[in-house]
Amino acid sequence: MIMQGNLSQISLNDILLLATGAKKSGVLKFSRGKETVEVYFIDGSIVHATCPIGDGEKALVYPVTWGEGTFTLVPNGAARTATIQKSTAEILDEVKAMSREWETILEVIPSGKTLFRIADLDEGHSEPVTVPHVAWRIISKLDGARTVQEVAELVRIPYAYAAKVFFNLYKSGLIDIITPSSKLAGEPVPEALIRRLADILTEVIGPMAPLVLRDQIESLGESLHTVPDSKLDDLIAEVSREIADPHLRRRFVESAGHEIANFKKF
Repeated sequence: MIMQGNLSQISLNDILLLATGAKKSGVLKFSRGKETVEVYFIDGSIVHATCPIGDGEKALVYPVTWGEGTFTLVPNGAARTATIQKSTAEILDEVKAMSREWETILEVIPSGKTLFRIADLDEGHSEPVTVPHVAWRIISKLDGARTVQEVAELVRIPYAYAAKVFFNLYKSGLIDIITPSSKLAGEPVPEALIRRLADILTEVIGPMAPLVLRDQIESLGESLHTVPDSKLDDLIAEVSREIADPHLRRRFVESAGHEIANFKKF
């Protein structure tokens, strides 16, 4: 029997629990657009994983941020090699912890388009600043124009890990959020985009979506006809806080982020 489903209905952690608890053997394939993650099992033990940025344990948390996508467990898939060193229990604990942390991270980094800059420390700050190696790799890539997603791709670590590092650096006061400039920063976005965001929100929370969206737009001091491009990320962050279910929240943030990214290409 093939185990399959949609990530909008079941979490990554629960899927891995089902596969390991049932002592499954084969390959668990996750797909979202052109992205694919494969996790190989032997009698419920995770032995190998691969994702677009490499193999091993980092591939297991690659889909943590996905609010949508599909998964399929195909029996009898054989791993080319063994790249997982941690025990299955350790892996499950790590994925579970990352999934929980992600809900908090979303409050600061609602999408991969978020921009950061190195913060100006107070003149009175004289103590040396030390950061982990991966944090330094990320800081070294900040130029005021690269997004969180772009930095994650440059340093070749899962987006979830990169966002966590950004979050910790932000909470430590070492980096600040900046508003990205764009060709439409001072102009209202097309009403078609606002309607599309309302449609996405309706799919997540139902018919109250237009009212929720309108209220959050007004809380930013705008109207449905005057939302500037520079406030879109703030709008998504505010609306996401109104969605109680974490899986639905991730789905909305991700879908809205894709829609806004497409809009900004033109």
